[in-house]
Amino acid sequence: MRSTGVRTAYVSTIVGIVLVLFIIGVVSWFALGINHLTINKKESFEIDLFFDESVNDLELPLIAIEIEKMPFTSSATYRSSAEAWEVVKDEIGGDSVLTVLDNENPLNQSVILTLKNEYFSLDSMQVVEKDLKGKYGESLLEISYDENIFAQYNANLRKIAGFILLIAVMLLFVAIGMINNTIRLALFSKRFLIKTMQLVGATPGFIRKPFLLSAMSQGIISGLISGTMVLGLISLLERYNPVFLQMTDMATFLMVLGVVMLFGIVLTVTSTWFALRKYLRMKLDHLY
Repeated sequence: MRSTGVRTAYVSTIVGIVLVLFIIGVVSWFALGINHLTINKKESFEIDLFFDESVNDLELPLIAIEIEKMPFTSSATYRSSAEAWEVVKDEIGGDSVLTVLDNENPLNQSVILTLKNEYFSLDSMQVVEKDLKGKYGESLLEISYDENIFAQYNANLRKIAGFILLIAVMLLFVAIGMINNTIRLALFSKRFLIKTMQLVGATPGFIRKPFLLSAMSQGIISGLISGTMVLGLISLLERYNPVFLQMTDMATFLMVLGVVMLFGIVLTVTSTWFALRKYLRMKLDHLY
């Protein structure tokens, strides 16, 4: 009966911790996923580099390769005038526009540049623009981009980050309180065992060791279970909305799993330590 009670207490403690860690895991995944999605959006924003006609269609692909190796570049690709016209047709709707332009393609060939996330700001873009014009001189006729995009992206990111941070802080306090109470209730049933060990001469370190090891195992097991639950939720969401596919990759999930497991271990061990200290200092009469 005693071993059954111990197992029941152990399992019930894990269940309580798992539920809290699952919520923390979902919020962590959402925060990391939004950040991952935002970075992808930033690094897909196209900046057109138009060159002089003196730069032919053989030289321009080589220039694109050269630009791609620069520290601020996420990608740089050559786009012929025909490819540029196909893009415009898709945006404005069909071949009917060709009749207005007498079947002539008015677009020039170009290099399509995308910036790395850390360079995605108007100040950085102005430095990039200066570097490119300094390198290619008058052969680089125009660098085409919308300045408002930089401010809009970064402003939206700050709003999202602020909201997620607020939710995360609130959840952190709730999680700490719930896990702490769960651990304290689990140790409350063992308070007489703790005091008995202390009365027969066991040192505080000797008493703490099995409880802390048990707390660590609870944190690891709870983290793995809650991480699996988060993965199941992600898989379910991805079936109904493809946008969630862009929010998740293996690195993101491993980070979430690491956060959840670390959070679980730290909280269970810390809560167990303080609860044990309370019962080790408590007088025998106060245990009843």
